[in-house]
Amino acid sequence: MKWNIIETDPSGIAEKYHTGKLMAKLLAVSDLDEENIRSLLAGDRQLHTSGARCVRECCQRILLAMHRREKVFTGGDYDADGVCATAIMKRTLDKLGITNGYYIPDRFREGYGLSAATVRLAKEKGYSLIITVDNGVRAHEALKTARELGIDVIVTDHHRIEEEIEADFVVHPDYMEDEYQYLCGAGVALEISRYLTGADDELTALAAVASIGDVMPLWKETRRIVLAGMDILKRRVPRPLDAMLRPGSQVNWTSIAFQIVPKLNSVGRMNDISNVNTLVPFLLSHDEQVISRYAAQLELVNDRRKELSDIQTKTAEEKIDDSRILLVYDESFHEGICGLVAGRLANAHQKPALVFARANDLVKGSGRSIPGFDMFSFFSDFDELAAFGGHEQAVGLSVKAEDFDSFCAHVTQKFSTYDLADEEPQETAAAIRADEITMDEIMSLSDAEPMPKELVPYFAVTDVQVLSVRETQKVIRYNVACASGPLEAVLYRRKGIVPPEDPSCMIGKLSLNRWRSNVTMTLEIEDLF
Repeated sequence: MKWNIIETDPSGIAEKYHTGKLMAKLLAVSDLDEENIRSLLAGDRQLHTSGARCVRECCQRILLAMHRREKVFTGGDYDADGVCATAIMKRTLDKLGITNGYYIPDRFREGYGLSAATVRLAKEKGYSLIITVDNGVRAHEALKTARELGIDVIVTDHHRIEEEIEADFVVHPDYMEDEYQYLCGAGVALEISRYLTGADDELTALAAVASIGDVMPLWKETRRIVLAGMDILKRRVPRPLDAMLRPGSQVNWTSIAFQIVPKLNSVGRMNDISNVNTLVPFLLSHDEQVISRYAAQLELVNDRRKELSDIQTKTAEEKIDDSRILLVYDESFHEGICGLVAGRLANAHQKPALVFARANDLVKGSGRSIPGFDMFSFFSDFDELAAFGGHEQAVGLSVKAEDFDSFCAHVTQKFSTYDLADEEPQETAAAIRADEITMDEIMSLSDAEPMPKELVPYFAVTDVQVLSVRETQKVIRYNVACASGPLEAVLYRRKGIVPPEDPSCMIGKLSLNRWRSNVTMTLEIEDLF
C-alpha cells in the first residue's frame, strides 16, 4: 500500500469548527465541503418522516388493506438489511391489526428477490397485497405473475432501477426527497412505518443496524437514523440486538458492524444449518428465554461460518497463482462462504478474485473486485453464465458444470486484453506526533462517528518509539511511548504485513479501548515502516 502522508496546520479548522487538534487534522486532509463538515459535527439525531408522493400512496394502499381486512404478504431478503426490513414491515402490519405473513427466500435454492413461485403460493394462501422489502426493482417475472393473478404489489427497495418496474406502487429513494437518497431497504421500510404508526425506537435501531450492514453513505437522514439507533442500543434496546453484542462491549459503529451484522448475515449464508426466516420473530421478540436461546444459536452458526472462512481461505491461497485475476474452484467449498473468501483474496493480493463451489449440476461463485475494475460490466456479456447479478465491486455467478472450463478460459482470455492499471493503490493519512495523542483528543474524534467514507480515518504517527513488543499467533502488540501515557498499537497478522524490526512510523486508526474499568489508547495498524 502506498501512503500519502500529509503534514498540516489544524489550528484554523479547529478554531472555526470548535474541534480537537486530531479531528481538525482529519478534516484538513479530507475532501469535504463546509456543509458536509457542519453536518458531520452537528450530531443531529432528530428523525423526520418522508412525505413523498410514493410513500403517501403506498401507505394509503396499506390502510385500505386494513379496512378491507385483506391478507398482506411481505417478501424479504436474506442479508442483514433485508431481514431487518422484513421485521420492520412485520411489526408495522401487526400494529395496524392486519393479518400478514412473510417469507425470505433460501439464498441458494431460490436466489435473490421475489419469485413467481412465491407469488403463486401467496395467491393460493389468500394474500391480495404483496409488499417487497429490500428487493423488487428487478423482480420482473414475479411482478408480471402478480398482475396476471390480480394481486397488488408495493415494491419498496433501494437498489438501482435499470428497467421500468411493473408494480402498482414503488417506494424508492429515487422517488423521495433528497434527504432520503441514502436509505437502505430497512430505511425505506422505516419511513413507511413512521408514516403509518409513528416513531418506534426498536424499529429505528433495526434500521440503524441495517444501514451499517449495507455500508450506506452516512449522510442526511441515514446518518440521523444511525446516530439515533446507536443511542437506543446504548439503552440495551431492543434486547435481541443487544444479546448479539459481546458482554462488556461498547455500542458503536464498530461493535455493530463486527458483532451484530455478521451474525445476521451468517444465517443466510449457512442455510444448511439455519433458517433465515427464524430471524424475524427473534428480532421482534420480548421473551428473554427465547432471546437468550436464539442468540446462543446465532453465536454457534457464526462461529461455524468463521471456521469455514478460515479453512477455505487457506485452501484458496494454496490454489492461486500469479495471474492478474484470481480464479479458485474447489468442490469442497461451502457456497455461502465464497464471497467472504473472494473478498479476503482481493484485499490481500489487490487483484480481482472469484471463488467457486459445486452446487449439483452448477458451479456457483462470488467475485470481489478492486478499485478501478468494474466487475459487473466485465462479466455482463459472458454467454456461459446460467445466472448473474451484483454491482461494480461484487458479483454472484452460476455456470453449468460442463461449461465451467470454457468459462475460465474466457475469463483468462478477456482479462489478458483488459487495461487494468497496475499502480499500487494509495491512501491518505494525516501526520501526527506521538505527543499529540491524548485520551481527550481521541475522545473528540467521536464527534464524527460513525465516520463516513469521505472522511480520511488514518493517522501516521511519524516519531514512533517502541517500548516493548508482545506477539501471539494472531496479533503483534507494540507498546508505544506517548506523552500522556502508553499507546497500544495492534497489528493483525491476517493483514499480511511483514513488520520491520524497529518501526519508526505507524499508520492506522486511533480509538479508545474500554474493557471493564480499564481504558487504553489504541492504534489499529494498517501499515508500518
